[in-house]
Amino acid sequence: PMANVRGRNVVGSLPIPDYTVNKEGRVVVRILVDQYGKVTNAVPGANGTTVQDKELWDAAEKAAYKALFNVSSSAPAVQEGTITYIFKLK
Repeated sequence: PMANVRGRNVVGSLPIPDYTVNKEGRVVVRILVDQYGKVTNAVPGANGTTVQDKELWDAAEKAAYKALFNVSSSAPAVQEGTITYIFKLK
């Protein structure tokens, strides 16, 4: 996975989605991050998504909510960004 939130860094590593379907593709999740680094909103299917599978979208959304970014008092109260997940055939 790869995160893109301007001026913010992932704390630790990005959570890996849990999925069982044997499909591959990219799911881009639009996220909102608060000043404390918590993801407060996650919507899969943003521009760049290449697969329409509901299980992969749900897995990406759940993983995105677990992501944590650095605390930043200078960041906006709500900051928009994306997390891109690449699903591979198992």
